[in-house]
Amino acid sequence: MKEIAKEAWNYTFSEQHPGDYILSVVCGGAGLYDFVIRLTGAQIAAYEREGIPYISRLAEQVRYDQTPFNAQKA
Repeated sequence: MKEIAKEAWNYTFSEQHPGDYILSVVCGGAGLYDFVIRLTGAQIAAYEREGIPYISRLAEQVRYDQTPFNAQKA
C-alpha cells in the first residue's frame, strides 16, 4: 500500500493497488476510531481533477456523517 497523503488526527489517503484508493478518517469524540472507505469511480475522478483538497473535503464529509459511506466501507 502506498501512502499518498496524511494529516495527523485527520485522515490517511492511500493507494492499495493501482486505481484502488482507500481513505481512513479519524472520527469520534470521547472515543476515536478510524472509518475506512474505498473510493468510488466518481470520487476517484474528483480526486484526479482536484487533488488533495478534494480528499480533505471528503474526509470532513465522512467525519460529519458516516451513514452515506457505509456501502463503501473497506
